[in-house]
Order: sequence, then structure tokens, then C-alpha cells
Amino acid sequence: MHMKDSLINFLYDKKYFINIYDEYIHVFNYEELIGLSSKKIELKFSNFKLVIDGENLFINKMFPNEMLIKGTINKVGFVYE
Repeated sequence: MHMKDSLINFLYDKKYFINIYDEYIHVFNYEELIGLSSKKIELKFSNFKLVIDGENLFINKMFPNEMLIKGTINKVGFVYE
């Protein structure tokens, strides 16, 4: 196995991951996009919901079960159901 493949397997060997940066959030392995507006984005995971509150939020890139959200992020919360 090449070093690149090993690194990718290491990084993606998780049920999910959420990387939060100053003006964007990278989300991997969510199940469903529940809500989308310029002030709030909600994503469903297997046992919780991710709620992102902010201003001028938008989906910059979206792939199956992976997305990059940009905008002014004010609050990130988890709702367990």
C-alpha cells in the first residue's frame, strides 16, 4: 500500500468527522441535509443532529455524504435525539 493510501485510510477510518475552521466547516459522513438557509444549516448523523448558526452560510462544495460549508460561523451545536 502506498503512503498516500495509508494516510487516506487513516484519516477516513472514522464514523464521521467535523473540522471547524475560522470561516468554514468540513463535514464527512453525514446522513442527511435537514435544513438549509443563510443563517442555519442542519445535518443529520446516525445518533445526533449538527446545527450550524451564522451569517451568509452557504455550501461551497458538496459530494455524497461530504460537504464544505462557508460563511460567518457564530455557533456549532449538537442535538442528541
